Amino acid sequence: MKLYQIEEDVVEESSRVATLSEYFAWQQRCDECIEKLEEQCRAKRPRLSLGRNHSLVARIAQLKGLKKELETRFRHVGGGDHAEQSSNTKLSWREIHTAFKNRILTGVVINVDYIDPRRFLEDTRTIVLEHVRNAIEQHNSVKVNTMFNREFVAGEKTANKSINTRNHELFKTSDLQEWFTQYVIEPTLASLEEFQERNSGWALSRILNLTININKHNPMHAGCRIKLSMEIKLKKQWRTCNRRTMHVSRGR
Repeated sequence: MKLYQIEEDVVEESSRVATLSEYFAWQQRCDECIEKLEEQCRAKRPRLSLGRNHSLVARIAQLKGLKKELETRFRHVGGGDHAEQSSNTKLSWREIHTAFKNRILTGVVINVDYIDPRRFLEDTRTIVLEHVRNAIEQHNSVKVNTMFNREFVAGEKTANKSINTRNHELFKTSDLQEWFTQYVIEPTLASLEEFQERNSGWALSRILNLTININKHNPMHAGCRIKLSMEIKLKKQWRTCNRRTMHVSRGR
């Protein structure tokens, strides 16, 4: 059986798991499927398009989300692995290993029972910023983008849709709170509203996850502009003014 067929079976079976023994059997199949998808994602094959790699990441994130969902359902009877649980029981962080060039980290904040998109995004802030800060501490500067994944329904049809944000350069002097609000939350919610207005037949069924991609960034690359803090700007202006004053004094 081909991998995509196994994957489809695992997704479909997740809604039919009713007992603890069925859960453990399903979990094993799910883990095997995730492992095979991650092997493809880690493989450095130039023939794999960027879109194909992004698709693999989205599929892995979906399976990890289903795994977390069933883990939560069976937790009270002994199911699930508690080692990686977030302190916030409504959210869970998982890393995905990829072979993207210049990729530092790909991670997924998995939704357990959030319904409101804004509240979900607001509550992912702490988890996301923790990993972004760690990356900046190690690499001085990074480029970050996100992908908001959700499920829509239209009658008997279901479809997974993604909203991507643009790569944004972040430095040790960057205001990460402002970045997350201005470049993640607001554009994501605006795109979601636009999609629902444009496709009135589709309704948001559930929020799946927020995927974050942290990439290496070389600020010395040609054409790169670094936003200076006000303190640095004032120091630069003072030094320029001071040099001009000294030059005029010597000229006299």
